[in-house]
Amino acid sequence: MRRRGICRAGARTPGGARTATTIGALARMVPLDLRRLMRDELLSWMAVLPLVVAPVLRLAAPGLVGALSHLGLDAGSWLEPLGAVAFAVITPVLMGTVVGFMLLADKEDGTWRAVAVTPVLLRGYLVWRAGLAVGLAGPLALLGLRVGGLNDLGWGAGWGLALAGAPLAGVTALALAAFADSTVQGVTGVKLGFVVLVLPAAVLDRGGPWSLSAVVPSWWPLRAHAAILDGQIWQPWAAGAVAISAALAAACLCRTARSAVG
Repeated sequence: MRRRGICRAGARTPGGARTATTIGALARMVPLDLRRLMRDELLSWMAVLPLVVAPVLRLAAPGLVGALSHLGLDAGSWLEPLGAVAFAVITPVLMGTVVGFMLLADKEDGTWRAVAVTPVLLRGYLVWRAGLAVGLAGPLALLGLRVGGLNDLGWGAGWGLALAGAPLAGVTALALAAFADSTVQGVTGVKLGFVVLVLPAAVLDRGGPWSLSAVVPSWWPLRAHAAILDGQIWQPWAAGAVAISAALAAACLCRTARSAVG
């Protein structure tokens, strides 16, 4: 019995050592990523853009509403949806774009092939990067919703909306990694992606629960926001946003794995 226990303990040790090695390797990437981000002016600007936009909107919104009111236009009805699009959709997509271009740069310079033969493995490396994008997007989205002043949401609803939109960052990063082979293709994909992801804001019908635009992942957090404004139950829509983003991220990972093997 003692020998069997020793064998079992010994069998667990390599797995624990491998996990520790993987975590250590991933942790060492963080300062390298930060240095690379600081060297790239475009990516660093994209990373801090939500922090700049939120206070500007807060300061400019009252004057804009007043000016449009003098013209007989009701700006109040679209300010809150505008805030939801800006911070629950565009902010996560920006974070995903920053991480996605880092992944593309690694793909072009051969880092993917090097990572594939380390304990981290390519799949773990991509999941780590996508998780980093989501982890950045959530707090930034909440900060934008609170500081921007366009959405009168409580902390609970604000966190819920931010968490519903945050997975869009991971999907964006993994989609760039899976479907683009160069930075030029990535830029084209990001432009198209912004149009598609913002489209549900224009066609969202708050009077009905479903729409054909529900196939677009950004529709779900925007539908959750509409439910919050209407005083309805919004949690299922937020959960749906997380679920559909997770499914799309898994599909991107599978495509990346197949292309790497091929």
